[in-house]
Amino acid sequence: MSIIRLPLAVRTEADHAASASPPDKALRVALVNMPWARIHAPSIQCGLLQSITREAGHECDSHYLNIEFASLFGSKSYDTIANVTSERLHLMGEWLFSYAAFGEVTPEDDYFAEYPEVESIWDELTGKSLQDLVEMRRETLPDWITACAAKPVWEEYDVVGFTSTFMQNTASLALGRKIKEFHPGVTLVYGGANFDGEMGAEYARKLPWLDYVVAGEGDIVFPALLKNIADGTDTPITGVLRHATTHHTPQAADAQRPQALDDLPTPDYRDYFAWLERFDRARLLGRAPVRLPVEFSRGCWWGQKHHCTFCGLNALGMAYRSKSGERAFTELSALLRDYPAVHVDTVDNILDMGYFSSLCTLLAREHWDVNLFFEVKANLTREQVATLRSAGILRIQPGIESLSTHVLQLMRKGASKLINIRLLKWAGYYGIDVAWNILAGFPGETEEDYAEQLRLLPLLHHLQPPGGCGRIWLERFSPYFTDPSFPIDKVRPRASYGHVYPASLDPEKIAYFFDYEASGTVSHETVTALNAAVSTWQTRFAESKPSLVYQRLPGKLTLIDRRTDQPKRAVLSAWKAEAYEACGDAPRSAAAIARLLAAQGVSVSEGEVTAFLEQCCRADVMVSDDSKYLGLALPENPGW
Repeated sequence: MSIIRLPLAVRTEADHAASASPPDKALRVALVNMPWARIHAPSIQCGLLQSITREAGHECDSHYLNIEFASLFGSKSYDTIANVTSERLHLMGEWLFSYAAFGEVTPEDDYFAEYPEVESIWDELTGKSLQDLVEMRRETLPDWITACAAKPVWEEYDVVGFTSTFMQNTASLALGRKIKEFHPGVTLVYGGANFDGEMGAEYARKLPWLDYVVAGEGDIVFPALLKNIADGTDTPITGVLRHATTHHTPQAADAQRPQALDDLPTPDYRDYFAWLERFDRARLLGRAPVRLPVEFSRGCWWGQKHHCTFCGLNALGMAYRSKSGERAFTELSALLRDYPAVHVDTVDNILDMGYFSSLCTLLAREHWDVNLFFEVKANLTREQVATLRSAGILRIQPGIESLSTHVLQLMRKGASKLINIRLLKWAGYYGIDVAWNILAGFPGETEEDYAEQLRLLPLLHHLQPPGGCGRIWLERFSPYFTDPSFPIDKVRPRASYGHVYPASLDPEKIAYFFDYEASGTVSHETVTALNAAVSTWQTRFAESKPSLVYQRLPGKLTLIDRRTDQPKRAVLSAWKAEAYEACGDAPRSAAAIARLLAAQGVSVSEGEVTAFLEQCCRADVMVSDDSKYLGLALPENPGW
């Protein structure tokens, strides 16, 4: 299969101010994607920087060593560790490569004693003892790092760049350190989310094999840095840090960000597919699809106004920038044309609402068999959800997080219980998969907030359940971390950082996850009960296929409830059928329903409407909040 090189767009002069003139010589650049990056998708960081680097006049290759390692380790085991949900607690993936990067930080027994869950993860994964895990950490992984670093291929490059996000850090640091030992003439550049803000400055200060650190977005400053290296100059670049010397101490800085995202090139994923075929795609992925990452926006338009209290995304780059719908469509077209994939995952934090009349319209017109993922806001209307479906957006993450209006207000979500349920309703109706969780642990929440949700959950068993339930974690850059007005106390880096990184690195400066104490949160028992209720919901949804639908016929509406083992039917006639259906698309007040009926020539008092809607709530086919009502039943007719 041949893959055509994608066209590279030309960026604006403003964005290219630091690197507008061509370099004195063309460099050979390698970009490296290390474990534990997912193997069923290329790295958008490598793909985009590869295109940018070539556009700047240099040669560039991407090395998918995560794929090579997964082939050695076993893809199933690799995926288990890469995706373990408790990673942010014990940092197991980072801990595994820590010895290769730094040698012994703490004895393994100390780590196992503090995080006994690691033993169960390892046992379930391999059936082997902890001694085998120690051997892998102390011998297998360092030997693999050494073998990778000793390859002559690195001598062919002037610059080797590491992109480090989530749990890629110690593997990236370990390989860079060894490359420097075998090939001291190679210049190493590190960047990615793990180097944002003072995290990057601390690594630059303390780790001498990091020649340069890019803190923030690299689209503009990385080609400017390459020009410096090619020209033999040392022009200061904001956001590019160097290892500390007697005359220079790196300070945290934010790189210049591109504003005209339309002018960024399309990511180049050819190397990913070449590595995937080299290590046997069928053996690595089985029947799992490749998911192409795309980026249509940066920042968060909601976060600009009301940064969700627990969200640490975007670091210092919350300002929302978006590609035009036409540019997004053109890029998506090129990727789907040139790569063997139909699943596409946007990495955007939130869907540009303008896309409903641009990108979605263009996609709906084409009728492609594409499977798109977007993060969205939960307050989408029924019509907007239908538009997503027609555009091939079949997977969404709407940030539901709670079914309590009070808790959602504590989060600054700008949503309510009924808004979230409405999204689940219409996503279910239009066949869109919803990724969501229920969170707890927000200062100011009450036991009643969760008692309310426990009463509510059984009514929603016909809708898609959450993936899980748990307390929030404290992230760097989140308002809970940066704003001292919140009752968050005793903030300190997660204890697991002390088992991963040497004492020479200040954990206060490099940690992304923090331990803390918060007042005014619910008990452990309450969260346990909610977890049990969610588990029941998941089981019933998967095994029993519960449903709650209505059949619309002239003058009547029949409710058919199969959420429990005892099916129920109820017939609503005349204005009551109209009233129930009117509360289906969106939450409405009794007064609004009375006005709607009056407009249809039906005279019913607001009191009569309220009594009927309350009766529906008592019958568990409707829910209310803040004097508004939302019907829970879905139309049985799939085309209605």
